[in-house]
Amino acid sequence: MKVKDLIEQLKEYDGEDELIVAYWDKETVIDYGSPDWPGEENLTLTDEDWSLVVERYESGEWHWQGSAGDDFVEIAREVIAEGSEE
Repeated sequence: MKVKDLIEQLKEYDGEDELIVAYWDKETVIDYGSPDWPGEENLTLTDEDWSLVVERYESGEWHWQGSAGDDFVEIAREVIAEGSEE
């Protein structure tokens, strides 16, 4: 996703709304993967490569997305339950 597209999506929210946000940039992915890249001591991920990584990621459905949704619902239920106990 391009930052400008994310900014457009965020404009739909009130500035005081609270969100849970996760994002990754190219440098973070490179740092996260190093030094575990086999034979890639000096990993070079070009902007073209990074665009392909983003494209593949956005076209996939990843386990953590569904898992995170389940986790958020469970946490919300716990918070509501704790509130009703008071």
